[in-house]
Amino acid sequence: MNPTTNKKVVRSKKLFKKTLLSLLKEKHFEEISITEIVKEADFNRGTFYFHYEQKEDLLEEMIDDVFTELRKAFRHCYVSSDEEVNIIELSTIGLFDHFIKNKEFYQTMLGPNITFNFQNQLIEIMKKHFREEIDFSPNDKDPDINIELFYTYRVSGMIGLILEWIHNDFNHPKDYMAEQIVKIATFYTQKVSIKK
Repeated sequence: MNPTTNKKVVRSKKLFKKTLLSLLKEKHFEEISITEIVKEADFNRGTFYFHYEQKEDLLEEMIDDVFTELRKAFRHCYVSSDEEVNIIELSTIGLFDHFIKNKEFYQTMLGPNITFNFQNQLIEIMKKHFREEIDFSPNDKDPDINIELFYTYRVSGMIGLILEWIHNDFNHPKDYMAEQIVKIATFYTQKVSIKK
């Protein structure tokens, strides 16, 4: 594929994805037709079928593209490090940058017009990263604590904070969220009291 053709492919695919995302703000995926996508993108059906067999392929590629970026964002701050990274030193700003950059995508995909469970896909990819790449082991290991359950607790908490942030229209600055997620992950609660 020559450079000119490659640029045309990239441009047309980008427009199809942008169009689909725009349409998903207005209606359910099941209600969107290929005819509507190509009309809004100002292409013909032949161009669409050159790239995709069905609209599901377009949606899947759009999600894959953003998840590829998400994986890069996870590793952004320590990809060149061969050493262990202490969670206190771990900057998660790159991760929150990613969500801000793709704000429209995440708000749309987590919105009411997506009937399949995109949120589960997002949770699974974040779980995979946190479990495989970050060691959440406690400093003072208690032999009575099940480490697998400890990991689940930590990972679920961090993912919950991120999802809450997205659902609340990114109500805090990214720097604040990055700082808070590290502070919360390293905070130790010795005792709790029951609210009355």
